[in-house]
Amino acid sequence: MMKIIFSLILIAAINIFSQSERLTRNLENGYAWVRLEDPVLNYSTSKETYLSSILQRYRLTQEKYPEISHLGCKNEIDKIYQTDESDKMLMSNIISEMDKFYNEEENMIIPIIFVYCYTIKKIAGLSEADLNDYKKAVLEFSEE
Repeated sequence: MMKIIFSLILIAAINIFSQSERLTRNLENGYAWVRLEDPVLNYSTSKETYLSSILQRYRLTQEKYPEISHLGCKNEIDKIYQTDESDKMLMSNIISEMDKFYNEEENMIIPIIFVYCYTIKKIAGLSEADLNDYKKAVLEFSEE
């Protein structure tokens, strides 16, 4: 009887304290992103709506996360708008690039907001070396 109670407590503790595969450091990641491909839902609209809500939430709360401010992309967004290339920032283009990024299994743990920023940095014209450095920094953040 004691073994059964101990086993139940252990299982409950593991379930309570384990983090969902869909989250990395409490941020939605690639596993959450690919689950948006529900055949019942309109594929692009679902991802567009989801990404819009994440960006709105990020915009409202980014001041609360100073440890990730260096992983943001505000400067690149400003650069794109200043060079009048904002037509490259169509949500459909961004979603397509994010889908390509998440095709690599190792990228699945990266939070969606950082893949969005990776895509923005790519659109802004960052070099391949700088993009790789950013990806490395994001992977390190995600694996902590």
